[in-house]
Amino acid sequence: MVASGADTERFTRDLRNMSKIRTVVTLEAVTQQIIDLVGKDVGAVDLTADSSLQSRGLDSLKVMSLVFKIEEHYDILLDEEDADDLRTVGDLAALVVRRIEQQP
Repeated sequence: MVASGADTERFTRDLRNMSKIRTVVTLEAVTQQIIDLVGKDVGAVDLTADSSLQSRGLDSLKVMSLVFKIEEHYDILLDEEDADDLRTVGDLAALVVRRIEQQP
């Protein structure tokens, strides 16, 4: 069966609505997601929550790309002002968790 454009649009809308249902998001899960995303961008690296983003081969452009991917994945917005405080993977993960918890 081939889905019509309306079916595809409805399915996409339903997925978005489902993604907004509150699920428990742990700091550990978000940290692992960030580590996985960094690994896709710069190759296999040994990262932990205490790892510095810049010391692992992520220049400011790659960090911004990472932030955009995270925003899209979690359907959140990260403020530009927060960027000054993002030094480690753990800092970024904690910010993501806070933003998720702040969503209505």
